Amino acid sequence: MISRRNYLAITTVMLVVFFMFQFTNVALESWDGYEENSYYLDREGLPGESSVYQPGTDLTAGQNGTDADFSDSRSRVVYIGATGGAEENVVYTWAVYTKQNIDSYASFGEYKKAEKKTKNQSPEMIIINSDDIEWNQKGLLGELEKYADAGVDLVFCDLPDAEMIKDNVRLQKLLGIEEVKSEETEVEGIYLREGFLLGGEAVYRAEDEEERAKRQDLELTFPWYTLGKDAEVYIRGITKDILEEEEDYPAVIWSNRLDKADVFAINGRYMEDITGLGILTAMSAKSNEYELYPVVNAQNMVLINYPNFASENNKEMRARYGQSMTEMSKNLAWPSLVAVYRQNTLGLTCMLTPQYDYEDEQFPKQTELQYYMRRLREQGAEAGLSPDSVSDTYIREKLTEDQRFIEKGLPDYQFSSFYAAGLTESEVETALNEDIVKDVRTIVTDYSGENDIIGYQSEEITRQSSLSDGTVHTYRDDLRMRSVQTALGYSSVRLDMSRVAFPENDEETLEKVVSEFGGNIGYYWDDFRGFAGTTVSECDSRIRSFLALDYTDSRKEDTIHLELTGMETPVWFVLRTKGERIAGVNGCSWERLEDGAWLIEAESADVSIELE
Repeated sequence: MISRRNYLAITTVMLVVFFMFQFTNVALESWDGYEENSYYLDREGLPGESSVYQPGTDLTAGQNGTDADFSDSRSRVVYIGATGGAEENVVYTWAVYTKQNIDSYASFGEYKKAEKKTKNQSPEMIIINSDDIEWNQKGLLGELEKYADAGVDLVFCDLPDAEMIKDNVRLQKLLGIEEVKSEETEVEGIYLREGFLLGGEAVYRAEDEEERAKRQDLELTFPWYTLGKDAEVYIRGITKDILEEEEDYPAVIWSNRLDKADVFAINGRYMEDITGLGILTAMSAKSNEYELYPVVNAQNMVLINYPNFASENNKEMRARYGQSMTEMSKNLAWPSLVAVYRQNTLGLTCMLTPQYDYEDEQFPKQTELQYYMRRLREQGAEAGLSPDSVSDTYIREKLTEDQRFIEKGLPDYQFSSFYAAGLTESEVETALNEDIVKDVRTIVTDYSGENDIIGYQSEEITRQSSLSDGTVHTYRDDLRMRSVQTALGYSSVRLDMSRVAFPENDEETLEKVVSEFGGNIGYYWDDFRGFAGTTVSECDSRIRSFLALDYTDSRKEDTIHLELTGMETPVWFVLRTKGERIAGVNGCSWERLEDGAWLIEAESADVSIELE
């Protein structure tokens, strides 16, 4: 039996503990800082569009150095093909991102005339769009052979017709083709060999009809070429029948090693979008003793139209989940989404929408706003703003309503990021003039085929593409993602939660949507954990540094020397080598990505890397 004295003592201790916990919770809520955006930076103090590297400038010439006399400090790429084509745009973007000079010519004749007139330095790589070349013109193959003999690598964005290759032994020899086995064949899938793109090997072959319908969208019909012993194949077709040797399978992307240069061939349409960025980067790494190139180093997970703060579409929500929309979002969606976030290394940004329907009688609640802003703060996530709605409310009216609501609960909050997909250019400009987003420094758009997936919207505001919907991941999506990771160390994957809030069919349940999203990220992004997870505002800072960066690198014996200018450290590079590894560094730190590839974080303007 407990005495009265002991009872009073126990009660006193319990009261003290209770008030201590209460005080701790109050203190945490007072000090957690959710009322302000920890990712806010004054954009006037950040590098702007005018600081971006432009082809033709020079490391030592400064911002306005465009004189041809200064062009020898960096490598040069030449593109031969029709002006304004998709392939030319890819090559130009790649040259800008890798800080190379680039010249484009419609034909070899035009290129030869220009070379004689300007006497430019010899290019390191000539990239040829075969569709735009007259292959029967006299002396063409001789010119190509001369460039290869001089050590200039050749890249064929696509190949001439198989019939023409079949009748041209000299072209076959240049490309490393021993036999045209079939002018057209259909394969079951595609095999990506390890060591070409970052992320290891991949087999793009459906196991059943369901997977084929869901994921298989790669080009599976192309000519079948048998290659010679000096060819190295990076991507092959997978035939229905098992062949004796790996070399017997139809080649998709390969290189033919000549005495002083490599000839790269692409048997298909892989250079018409951003997949070409990674392919060119991988080819450059294969042809050089080592390859050191800048990357953004940012992995973003973006939740669109979440969280929301109004109980809308409640009839549908209660029928599906037995809860209102705000209850479903808090009790079911939030724990599921946080679980996905914690199981990967991507950074989290939520593009919130205070309400979906601005014409109904349901209004957002301040208690919901405070709850989610605290939760986002706890997870280290960023809150951006989405302009989406399910009503016909004009964008200015919608943002005005959002501002009234946000200001009431968070009068000092300044949004740094804005989701602009679905808006026209004029609507984006209109939106960015509204007070609620006047401090935005980066906008997120959905990828729609453009090549400059990171860049500037205006002098002060950057633009970054969300490359894929994480609930749908086809084989081409995966190849594209691996290519962009290889070229830029960048990824941005999104989930639009309005699909759950306003489902259009029975498949758009919270469980199914989040399961698909989490499963795809957990599986397909797992090989890129070496790159950093960032919010989109953190990514903005890295994009600015990446675009403003200029550098030169050289090697003496076992040491690579890297000289940087035009940026604020840190900045990141990927180093790829052939059988060598890092023995020591100065002015940087490093992390192994995979065999033969390292992520370098430059911490000073002068960096040295010793290999062994």
